[in-house]
Amino acid sequence: MKKYLLGLLVLSLAAAGFLGSNTTTAESVTLTPQSPLLPSPNIVISQIQPGTTALPNDEFIELHNIGAAPVDLNGYVVVYRSASGTTDVGPMAAWTTSTIIQPGQFYLIASTSYTGSATPDIQYNNTSCSCSLSATQGGLAIRQGAVNFGTVIDAVGWGGATNIFFEGTRTIAPGSGNSQGRLNTGCQDTDNNLNDFSTLIPFSPRSTATAPFACAGGGTTLFAAMSANPATVIPGGSTLLTVTVIPATTPPSTGITVVGDLTQIGGSATQSFFDDGTNGDETAGDNVFSIFAPIPANATGGVKVVTATAADAQARTVPLTQNITVSAPLPDEDPLIFGNPSNATANIANETNYLMQKPQYSLSYHRTNGRPNWVAWRLDSSWIGGAPRQDDYRPDPALPAGWYQVQDNDYSGSGYDRGHMCPSGDRTRSIPDNSATFLMTNFVPQLAANNQGPWNDFENYCRTLATQGNEIYIITGPSGTIGTIAAGRVAVPAVTWKVVLVLPNGTNDLSRVTRATRAFGIIVSNQPPINSNAWRNYRVTVDQVENLTGYNFFSNIPKITQELIERKRDKQ
Repeated sequence: MKKYLLGLLVLSLAAAGFLGSNTTTAESVTLTPQSPLLPSPNIVISQIQPGTTALPNDEFIELHNIGAAPVDLNGYVVVYRSASGTTDVGPMAAWTTSTIIQPGQFYLIASTSYTGSATPDIQYNNTSCSCSLSATQGGLAIRQGAVNFGTVIDAVGWGGATNIFFEGTRTIAPGSGNSQGRLNTGCQDTDNNLNDFSTLIPFSPRSTATAPFACAGGGTTLFAAMSANPATVIPGGSTLLTVTVIPATTPPSTGITVVGDLTQIGGSATQSFFDDGTNGDETAGDNVFSIFAPIPANATGGVKVVTATAADAQARTVPLTQNITVSAPLPDEDPLIFGNPSNATANIANETNYLMQKPQYSLSYHRTNGRPNWVAWRLDSSWIGGAPRQDDYRPDPALPAGWYQVQDNDYSGSGYDRGHMCPSGDRTRSIPDNSATFLMTNFVPQLAANNQGPWNDFENYCRTLATQGNEIYIITGPSGTIGTIAAGRVAVPAVTWKVVLVLPNGTNDLSRVTRATRAFGIIVSNQPPINSNAWRNYRVTVDQVENLTGYNFFSNIPKITQELIERKRDKQ
């Protein structure tokens, strides 16, 4: 089947735009941790002391108000991302009541193990929140709003990792007993961490008790940032687009407006955002502009780009970009064209057979069992590339609100592998494709001898078929329950199974299935002993898997042809 994939690869890269207007500088931010920024409007991270060999828990984070006006920290959070993390850790600090920071004033956030001379303004327990800072590589950000979703006001990253918050180029790790401090007494902000920070030997934290140091030129910038909640949406779903604006103070911003182009998600090219308590806006007059955006039911899968412009009457403008992933099969990539084996639906009331469709695979999820009923995907050589294995195990944010999201550590100490259903090796065309296989809705507790033995052997065989000019439709899942892990949240299957349908590359796949089409399955015990690593020793007919699971595979194929290929024993 001919595929058109280049556009998705291009769009899967995070985008951000910048524009200076008249004598001012505008800022655009996306929620991607590594997005580049321009100078922050007021609060910056001015000094960091991450964990070190000499003082592993003696950490602190210093903030500085470089603006020309007081800032209320109420509604702000400070969060961390490790080199391997994909979600915010912490928060290291969160303010839920009025906390005013005057122009030039410093503010000190420190670990409860901190032993420095300056008295912290707020402390965090890095042991209980599992938010200890890495001495070698990590990233911190100030968000206005919620963890993971709030507007990024400032960020600093250190070390060589890319999956962290940072601006421009990351600064170096400070070394044991030292810190990284922002130059010009905490005022320099070119939004290049390497240029803006230098090593302080020894560290020298400042707090609200320290004499303020006002920065020249603060307040001339109009700041704005756009976010989407959620940023991954199914067709027929919706997202709340939000633009947070921080007005300039010199001269003061008036007449602020936000207009967006929502055509890629089925909306208007000149959509006004609202700050009047309507159209999804939460609070009128707070300079947070919102629009509730429905996603068309027939939307195709992939990354869609929404752009917007914030402006004030003083002719300062801010171009904004936000990527939204429509979680649906890509055109000509629907793995369910031969049928939906359990008639799963995207109705949240269908808690034991809930349909979730992603660009990389589709699945039926069982809320009570905390695992998929089945996962389906299509494989050909176009999906196999050079992207490295991401290993970014994480909860699936696309699950309905209120459902328990299985965590990456829920399998720890269980005696079972996190067993991929759609394997990492089948999705190496791009980093986003590979990363998608590490969502926890794609895993079941799998005996290591199964996962690393015949299961792995069969995965390798299917990829070999793909490299030989075939496309393979694969459906896989667990069956039965022999216990639970994660305090009863995840059911352990008695067996795991797969069915495959193999076609030579071509088009109009449904019409090309004949009585000679190869279709078969495997059933592998999830209990010891596993006596062979060879997948052929577990080969069965499709009918046998149907009898085990109660599912109807390949139901869209004409009935006589379906019955013939499903009962045929495979001998290749």
